[in-house]
Amino acid sequence: MKRILLTALALLIGAMALAQDWRAERNKAFKEKFPYRYEVRLGWSGYPILEANNFPNGYFGGHRDYDIMPYHPGSGDVDALYGTAYAPEYMTGMISGEFSIHFKRWFTLAVEAGFNGIWGEVYDKYDGSHVRTNRGVTFTVIPHARFYWVNTRSVRMYSGIGLGVGLGGYDKEFMVYPAAQLSPVGITAGRKIFFFAEGSIGTAYMGGKFGLGYRF
Repeated sequence: MKRILLTALALLIGAMALAQDWRAERNKAFKEKFPYRYEVRLGWSGYPILEANNFPNGYFGGHRDYDIMPYHPGSGDVDALYGTAYAPEYMTGMISGEFSIHFKRWFTLAVEAGFNGIWGEVYDKYDGSHVRTNRGVTFTVIPHARFYWVNTRSVRMYSGIGLGVGLGGYDKEFMVYPAAQLSPVGITAGRKIFFFAEGSIGTAYMGGKFGLGYRF
């Protein structure tokens, strides 16, 4: 029995050593074809759903709209004649920069920082004249963890998750709010200079993000 246990232990130690050697050779081979420790990205993202709900007053927000209607007695709403109306409002979407560190063949940490511009026109309800242009901007910082499940010389695919914070102001409103992103699928194509695209859902942007990057 003792001999069987010693044999089993020796086989286990040998298997662990072989596995360690295999992982070391695999990592060495990956570093030879992917000798980059850092990368930077510049990207543009999709619909900023949380900021659309937080700030704008008309097209996005939905609680005021651009209706210029004549006032008539009995309506009970003097604001219908003398107030202001908001035309459809617009956003740039999040334009961001990012810095990444590749810790493992399969794992990367990144920090993304970006801004989203907001603007919209305000009109007088009585005669339709232009009153002012509202402008605002939001800033978002999100650290991301990425897990790579395809690694070739020129193509990498990954999934990622990020948690951060956003802040900004528009039309005399200022807010600070949490930001979270989930990216089920992302892809990079290229080597030192590369293109990237990812599908993403979250508070900072919905639908996805794409752009260019540089590794060094």
